[in-house]
Amino acid sequence: MGFLAKIRTSVSRAVHTLTRRASTVLGSLRKSASPLADRLLADALRIAELPSPTAREEQRAAFVLERLRSLGLNPKVDEDGNILARVTCPDPEEPRPILVLAELSSPRWHPLESLSRLDADRAYGAGLSDSLGPATLLALAETLQSGSLAISKDVLLLFAARPLDDPRGSVLRRLAEDPQDRPSAALGLRGLSLGTVPTRTLGTYRIEVRVRTDAEGSETGRKPGSAVDAIVALARTLSGITWDADHRTTCAIRRIEAGAGFGHEPTEGLLDIELESPDEAVLEVAMKAATATAESKGREANLQTRVTIAGYVPVGDPGTGAGLSKLVIQVLKEQHIRVREGSGADPAAFLSSRGIPAVSVAVASGREGLDRDEIEVASIEKGRRLLTSILERVSKEVL
Repeated sequence: MGFLAKIRTSVSRAVHTLTRRASTVLGSLRKSASPLADRLLADALRIAELPSPTAREEQRAAFVLERLRSLGLNPKVDEDGNILARVTCPDPEEPRPILVLAELSSPRWHPLESLSRLDADRAYGAGLSDSLGPATLLALAETLQSGSLAISKDVLLLFAARPLDDPRGSVLRRLAEDPQDRPSAALGLRGLSLGTVPTRTLGTYRIEVRVRTDAEGSETGRKPGSAVDAIVALARTLSGITWDADHRTTCAIRRIEAGAGFGHEPTEGLLDIELESPDEAVLEVAMKAATATAESKGREANLQTRVTIAGYVPVGDPGTGAGLSKLVIQVLKEQHIRVREGSGADPAAFLSSRGIPAVSVAVASGREGLDRDEIEVASIEKGRRLLTSILERVSKEVL
C-alpha cells in the first residue's frame, strides 16, 4: 500500500505541475478577463494529452477526480467508470437535479499530435475538441462551488467514461430510472460548433463490418475473394439502397480501410457505415437489412465477415425537448451568438425518449480536422458564459 500511495502522490504532483505550466503558458500568450476560461483551456489541453479510448478512461478519470475533490466535491464512480458529482443547492425548489454531461473519451487521441500547442488566438491538437466538454464541466463545478452562480436546483455533473452512443453503456437509462437522480432537464456538452442547436433529431446506427480471408483458401476449395473488392462492393450496394419512400433515411460511408499496398494480397478490410433516420421503426428495419446485406456479401466473396453495432442513438421525442431547444436559441440570440439550427443524432435523445427535456450545446468554435483540431481561444469564454446563462434560465422556468 505504501508503494501505491507513493505512485498516487507522484501522479497528483505531476498533474498539478502540468496544469500550472499550461496556465503559465496561457498567461504569457495573452491577457484574459476570465481566469476561469484560461483554466478551462488548461484543463482541456491536459485531458487531451492523456491516452484514450481505454476501458474506463482511468488516466482521464484520475485527473477529473483530483480536480473535483480539490473543489470540495465528493464525486462517485460507478461500475462502468462514469464519474458523478452532485452540486447541491441550499434550498432547492424541487428534488430533481439539472443534469449536465460530457464524454471523457476521444477516438482521435494520438501520442504525438495530441500534445497540443498554442498561439495567441488558437489552440491545436488531435482530439482537442473532445476534451472541451469535460473541461467545461470542471469549470462549471468551480463556478457553482464558488457561489458566483446561484441557481435554485441541484446540478448533477456526469463525466461519461464511454461514448454515449456505445450500446454497452447504460448510465443515462439508469439515471432516468433513478428516483433520486432522475433529472428535470439535461444539457449535453460537445466541443464544436458554438451556436449550433440540433432542433431536428435523427436516430442513428453505426455499423462496423470487418472482413478477412485466408490466403491459403477455404475448406471448400474456393479461392478467397479480395478484401478490397468485397468492401468496395458492399459500400456501393448500401449506398444505392432506397430505405424509404420519402428518402429521409440515409446510409453514409464513414470509413474504408483495406489492402496492404502493391504486391500484397489484401486479406483484411474494415467498413464503417452510419444509418440515419427520423423514423425509429424505419431505422430499425434499415439496420437489420444493412447487417444482413453485409453478411451476405461476405459469404459471396468467400470471406470471414464480422458485423458489429458500434453505436446507437434513438430518434428521441422532439416534443419533449422543444421547450429547452427554444430556450437555448433565445439565450444564444441574447448573447449575440449566431444561431444555426441543424439536424442530426443527439445523444440527449436517450433522455428525451424517456420524457426528460434534453439538448446538446457546443462550447467553442473552431474546426475538427483529420490530424488535429483547431480551437478559437476567444470562443471558449463565450461558450462558458452561454452554459451558465442557460443553467440560470433552466432553473427558473418550467419546460
